[in-house]
Amino acid sequence: MDLEVPSATLAALLLASARATGFIALAPPFNSNGIPAAVKGALGLALSLVVFPHITGTLPAITAGFLVVAAITEAVIGAALGFLVQVLFTAVQLAGDIIDVTGGFSLQPAYDPMSLSTHGVIGKLHYLLAITLLFTSGGHLLLVRGFVTSYEGLPVGGSIPTDQLGEAMLTAFTMMFLAALQIAGPMVAVLLLADVALALLSKAAPALNIFAIGFPVKIMITLTLLGLTFPLLPSALDSLMDTAVEGITALKSG
Repeated sequence: MDLEVPSATLAALLLASARATGFIALAPPFNSNGIPAAVKGALGLALSLVVFPHITGTLPAITAGFLVVAAITEAVIGAALGFLVQVLFTAVQLAGDIIDVTGGFSLQPAYDPMSLSTHGVIGKLHYLLAITLLFTSGGHLLLVRGFVTSYEGLPVGGSIPTDQLGEAMLTAFTMMFLAALQIAGPMVAVLLLADVALALLSKAAPALNIFAIGFPVKIMITLTLLGLTFPLLPSALDSLMDTAVEGITALKSG
């Protein structure tokens, strides 16, 4: 018995897979190097199986040229949506990196095999906590829902809204830096006061080698008061993910 699959179904599955693969490749937490490539491919296929029945009837006449152009467009759209989420999610790690710089931990960065790069220990700790909070709060399901909803404003075969994407990216970068400063603000203020106290101490007792005791003191203060930033992470992460979903669903093709 021969199994015949309509060409429209295969085309819809191909185009849905292109957008889903681009999204999975860049959007956290799915883009982690700790997730095998085969699992990422399975996730992309699972997402495409969810959305492709809704776009089967919306496709125009299927030609080879249309499939090539539409597949590239869908991959770019999916990557743009994933990058938008990545920018906002990076705010949590950026807050930890700010604490690393002000607390003295950036003098000896640690190699991160997951991202194949070097990060300060506090920045990596914030990133792992954010990933854990994202899964425990169901934020990853919210991102998947936002991706599925993106087809309402960005249907298959539509154009890429470059102007809206540029505005959304600018807003995402602005919120990333603002959120990072809000999360790291209490620790930065404490470490700034520690710098002032050490400067006054060096003036009061010039014989002390302030450079020898300054970094250990700041590291001790950072480790002692590190918990000041932890209560800020859940609310900040929820706000960032809500903004990411709103940004994804607000995009409309011309």
